[in-house]
Amino acid sequence: MLRPTRPLPHAGSRVRLIHFGGEVESATILAVHDGGRRLEVGCIDGERAEFVLSEATAKFVAVGWADGMRLQMLDEGELN
Repeated sequence: MLRPTRPLPHAGSRVRLIHFGGEVESATILAVHDGGRRLEVGCIDGERAEFVLSEATAKFVAVGWADGMRLQMLDEGELN
């Protein structure tokens, strides 16, 4: 049986947030919506962010953040 080529999002998953300037921070997925195409994420500093899956790039991009922040899913066991 074929498996996904990358991790699927689910609540509680650890992720990396990558800012336009290269800064990286750890975060956790709080909720998954629209069949995994929209995510609510909790940042370490307590801030929340929403990400949507871009149809053009197949990457999660932040909604309403001017710096072009992206979300990177981590494989199980991968450290931040």
